Amino acid sequence: MRCDELRDQLMVVDRGELPAAAAAHLEECEECAEFRRRLELAAESLRRHRTDHLPDAYFAQRVSAVAAGETDQLGWAAVRLLPVALALTLVLSAWAWLATPSPSALVEQSPTDDLLTWVLEENGS
Repeated sequence: MRCDELRDQLMVVDRGELPAAAAAHLEECEECAEFRRRLELAAESLRRHRTDHLPDAYFAQRVSAVAAGETDQLGWAAVRLLPVALALTLVLSAWAWLATPSPSALVEQSPTDDLLTWVLEENGS
C-alpha cells in the first residue's frame, strides 16, 4: 500500500477499522504513523471543544449583511484591475512569442550549442 492511499483511508475510515494492509503499512512507515497520530490528536481536540450552542435564527442574515459590502468592494476592485491583467497577459504573450526561436533556427544551430549534445557530454555517453 502506498502512503497516499493509506492517508486517504485514514481521513475517511473511523478509528480502529483499518484493513490489514493499512495496519501493516503503519507498522513499517514512520511518516504515516506520525500522520495518523496527528490526525487522532486533531480529532480529539475537536471533540473536546465541541459545543451544543447553536446560533440564533438571524445569524446568517447578519453575516450576509456584513460580508455583502466587502464582497462588493472586492468585485469592483477586480473589475478595475481586469484591463491591467489583460494588458499584462498580452505583453507577456507577445514577448514569449517573439523570444521563441523558429524551428529552422533550432535545426540550423551549431552542434556545440545544442542542449542534447551538452547533456550527452556531461553524462559521459
